[in-house]
Amino acid sequence: MLSKWMWTGFQVFNFNVTVPMDILPIKNQCQSNVPFPQVSIPDELIAEILLFLDVKTIVRFKCVSKSWNIHISNPTFTELHLKKSSQNPHFIVTPFQKYRMRNVVSLPVCRLLENPSITVAGDKCHSLPGGLGYCQVVGSCNGLLCLLYNTISSLQNDYRLCLWNPATRTISDDFGFFVDYEPLSGPFKFSFGCDYLTGTYKVLALHTERNAHKETENEGLWRSKVRVSSFGYNGWRYIQSFPSVPLIWNDGVHLSGTINWLAISGDFVSMSVPEGAHEAHIPHVEQFVIVSVDLSTEAYTQLLLPPGFDAVPCVEPSLRVLMDCLCFSHDFNRTEFVLWQMKEFGVHESWTQLFRIEYVNLQLHNLTITDNTDLFGNMECKIPLLPLYLSNNGDTLILTSDEEKGVIIYNQRDKKVERSRISNKICWQSTFDYVESLVSTLWEDLEEDEEEKEGEDEDDEENGAICY
Repeated sequence: MLSKWMWTGFQVFNFNVTVPMDILPIKNQCQSNVPFPQVSIPDELIAEILLFLDVKTIVRFKCVSKSWNIHISNPTFTELHLKKSSQNPHFIVTPFQKYRMRNVVSLPVCRLLENPSITVAGDKCHSLPGGLGYCQVVGSCNGLLCLLYNTISSLQNDYRLCLWNPATRTISDDFGFFVDYEPLSGPFKFSFGCDYLTGTYKVLALHTERNAHKETENEGLWRSKVRVSSFGYNGWRYIQSFPSVPLIWNDGVHLSGTINWLAISGDFVSMSVPEGAHEAHIPHVEQFVIVSVDLSTEAYTQLLLPPGFDAVPCVEPSLRVLMDCLCFSHDFNRTEFVLWQMKEFGVHESWTQLFRIEYVNLQLHNLTITDNTDLFGNMECKIPLLPLYLSNNGDTLILTSDEEKGVIIYNQRDKKVERSRISNKICWQSTFDYVESLVSTLWEDLEEDEEEKEGEDEDDEENGAICY
């Protein structure tokens, strides 16, 4: 077997010849100077092959040649690779760490499904960029993690943000500086997403306060003030506030250019109970709503919950994005876990019940749900069972419980339950969806990408093309 590889720009030549034994050349003919034939692979095929590779390998291939570097750095290639990479979802999970978070772990969902007893590999452990203060991940979008650094003192809290791509190991400059001079008035909730109309990444900071100036009698005692900061700018702007309060353990989830919170409208009472827990007295189930902020218009709307959710639960329900749809889960009568999916965003009639599972069928016999909580009309502010992933065929559901050290893998078709036995100590309740990507953390690059897209759209319009 004779083999020869030649690399010239985008041309990769592979010539293999098998010589039959009965026609081997004589010794003085072996030293032929006849060149091997060259086979040119089209650029389009090269690009298609590169899309199947992981980010680490693609970044290395930038060094092959100048033309490869230009092609891989093209925003169109980045967009195509992101679309392909989205078919291989990951979790970003946080190991239990003392004092402050130092790293996160990127865990492919397929590995967890194939082998629930895996050990998290070291090459999937990403050290967080250094910085002053406490650090936390507040959101994930298009392969970028939004990091919040918070320096706390008795007089003020200092906040700053940055975007981090763990796959390419790049980080943006800090943005979104602001100081909270009233730290005792309550914490901020931060959420991260992308305005898909402009391609701008935005962070929302939400703070709940007393509604001292009620405009109507229907308004409650509380309201949420919201400020927004865009990546590439250090300032914050106040946008429309809303008369609802997000639940304690429900952070905003990003879906199709919107940030969504599970919230309570109207009057309610929150109280502390022994062992540092909290309870909320909520008179009516109709007070539960979904507040959705459009990152393009920066205005909010309220979405109603499923019609089958007809009683105040004894533990806090949850809102997640599963299979690119908004999903709502809750406890029923301390005996069942119920999961709903809004198949068409914003359409109340599209709510569909996907799962209704008895806890005994999940092999959960010691779920910490207080027996007498709802006797007083109170809801315990914790989420004992949280959905993390739903397969495309709708059969396999991954959940985590506050009593589990790993996750529960439930298959609806055969009613099979598996438990992960990951040796690493992971904080599963703070899991984020994640995909590896080549998306830049440089604001200038993102701005140039948008200008290039706008220029392409204008060219298409001039040529009579229909732009979608």
